Amino acid sequence: MALAEFTCRICAARALDEITDYAALPRVTSDCKAFPPGGRLAVCGACGAVQKPTDARWQSEIAAIYRNYEPYYQSGGVEQAVFDPATGTPRLRSNVVLDRLTQVHAIGATGSILDVGCGNGVLLRAFAQAHARWRLFGHELSDLHVVALNKIPGFERLFTGPLGDLPSGLDVITMMHALEHFPDPAAALADLRPKLGEGGCLFIEVPNGEATPFDLLIADHVSHFTRNDLARLIGRAGMGASAIADDWVTKELSTVALPQGPIAPLPAAATPAQVLERVRAQIAWLHAVIEEARQAARGARFGLFGTSVAAMWLLGQLADEIAFFVDEDPSRRDVTLFERPVFTPDAIPAGASVYILLIPPVARAVASRLARPHVTFHVPPEIGARYS
Repeated sequence: MALAEFTCRICAARALDEITDYAALPRVTSDCKAFPPGGRLAVCGACGAVQKPTDARWQSEIAAIYRNYEPYYQSGGVEQAVFDPATGTPRLRSNVVLDRLTQVHAIGATGSILDVGCGNGVLLRAFAQAHARWRLFGHELSDLHVVALNKIPGFERLFTGPLGDLPSGLDVITMMHALEHFPDPAAALADLRPKLGEGGCLFIEVPNGEATPFDLLIADHVSHFTRNDLARLIGRAGMGASAIADDWVTKELSTVALPQGPIAPLPAAATPAQVLERVRAQIAWLHAVIEEARQAARGARFGLFGTSVAAMWLLGQLADEIAFFVDEDPSRRDVTLFERPVFTPDAIPAGASVYILLIPPVARAVASRLARPHVTFHVPPEIGARYS
């Protein structure tokens, strides 16, 4: 269904087509709390960008989500661990991306960094540990986490006003899982460009919209970026990019944008028709996952692998059937989540059944690695398969 009242936030064309099957899907928030169905999703017929219309209902929902936002509440505010391809071990995500950033962009002994969407300061805390002589600043919608920010060595000030009011001359600006929340990401980048000093860079980390259907479920994510979407936005802001990578963190996109210069070469973009086909298959798959997990939960002590977005989304649908969680993240070990224990893989009770809520290739690899007698691991169906 055409949405004539909205323009694409990536290319500015008035060519959005709504995917009506999305509205029936239950959702989740980016701080991992179950959220009811009723959202809207569209694909741009001009550029293929996937996005949510920011109508009055969306504005009301977002206000409610951000009013009580709790980043990483599952681990007491400690950032989640991700697999580091360089070391082959789990590490805090901020440490992984900052290590890669310093490999592609020079970070001096002194300077100033501002994190847009800083939350409780996980990225700034990681940066301060590696660069003790830098000045640290943050930007957020409110001062909800200012107490935690003020405890970070080198932190000077939290800004809560318009991006255009931020100080200039900054050496590094970071947006760690922030740009996907902006109703107008092109305007945000344009506001930030003049805030960079000579030789400065803007680092952007967002979910990879092509890699995981679960990102579609996040109610407060309005853009579901591909590498080509980011390149188009960066170009519209008059900036260049030395890197738009999909291999720094699994299922995420890492971008180093510069005040000027060319955009790093990218593979050819999918056509809008191809994107529409992919998104419809992802939505059908998400519906199928709910039903398959419900079937797997019958007759066994049932748990979910993971404690983040996907697991909290399914918890909202199958709460009565879910007895426990399984997580390999050390920060989420030996905790209780929604009155359910979180087990390490080696502590899964005998006779239990575990649904691995990951995209099929990754879920198969995890199931193979964790296989053991007396525990049944379930893997989601293939995306794009026909579901009965």
